[in-house]
Amino acid sequence: MIAALAERSMVLGIVAALGFLGGWKVNGWRLGEGIAQGQVEAVTVVRVVERQQQSVADAEGQKGHDQLEGLRRRAADAGAAADGLRKQASSLATQLATCNAGTAGERTAREGAAAVFVRVLGEMESEGRAMAEAADRARAAGLTCERVYDGVKAVVDQR
Repeated sequence: MIAALAERSMVLGIVAALGFLGGWKVNGWRLGEGIAQGQVEAVTVVRVVERQQQSVADAEGQKGHDQLEGLRRRAADAGAAADGLRKQASSLATQLATCNAGTAGERTAREGAAAVFVRVLGEMESEGRAMAEAADRARAAGLTCERVYDGVKAVVDQR
C-alpha cells in the first residue's frame, strides 16, 4: 500500500512536472512572440523616422545646392563685370600716363606706374572675389546644415 501510494505520487509528480514544463515552454513562446513583435514594431518606427529625416535632409540639400548654383552664377557675372572694369582701368591708366607727359622718361615712368596700378587692382579684385566665393560657400553650407538639423530634429520631436 505504501509502495502503491509512493508509486502513484511519483507518477502524479512527474505528470505535474511535465505540465509545468509544458506551460513554461508555451509561455516562453508567447513571450518570445511578444518580444519579436515589439522589435518589429520598433524597427518599423525607426525606419519611418529615418525615411522622414532623409527626405528632410534631401530637400534641404537640394535647396543648398540651388543656393550654391545661384552664388556661382552671381560670381561669374561679377567676374565678367570685373573684367570690364579692369579693361577700363587699364585704358584710363594708359591715358593718364601719356597725358601731359613732358619727356619720354616721364611717360615711361607713368606707363610703368599705371601698369602696376592696373595689375594690383586686378589681383586685389580677383583675390577679393575668391574670398567672397569661399565665404558664400561656407555660409550656404552652414545654413543648409542648420536647416537639415532643425528639420531632422523636428521629425524626432514629433514622435
